[in-house]
Amino acid sequence: MILEDSWGYSLSKVAQKMDSQFAQQLEKIGLDYRDSRYYGVLLAIHTYPNLTQIKIGEQLNLDRTTIGQLIDQLEEKGFVARERNPKDRRQNILVLTSKGKKTVKEIWQEMRAVEMAVIANLSDSQRETFLAIAKAIRGK
Repeated sequence: MILEDSWGYSLSKVAQKMDSQFAQQLEKIGLDYRDSRYYGVLLAIHTYPNLTQIKIGEQLNLDRTTIGQLIDQLEEKGFVARERNPKDRRQNILVLTSKGKKTVKEIWQEMRAVEMAVIANLSDSQRETFLAIAKAIRGK
């Protein structure tokens, strides 16, 4: 048994490398790394427009309390707004503010740069295979 042959260890090390480099990139655009925990929520709102916070939470596998707290904080920071759902006035849908849209775009570019740096040693074929395997593991 060798630690380096473990899938979990290898995936964890890749994630740590990406997190470390991503933190450095966020600092370059003036964002604190702790703000990166909100990025998944911002990207989900961008990717799935007009969803309720419950549906966004389901997309990210976050419980109602956690997603509610994150949305409250994002709203306080001016990244998102809640709007009445025209199809069901009892619900609010989440929308990105102009600040939120700008931030998503900036962070997306930085994240993609980090991803490309991390996988720079892989061929195009290996990159496609890696992504396909990762999606299969995630069940997507």
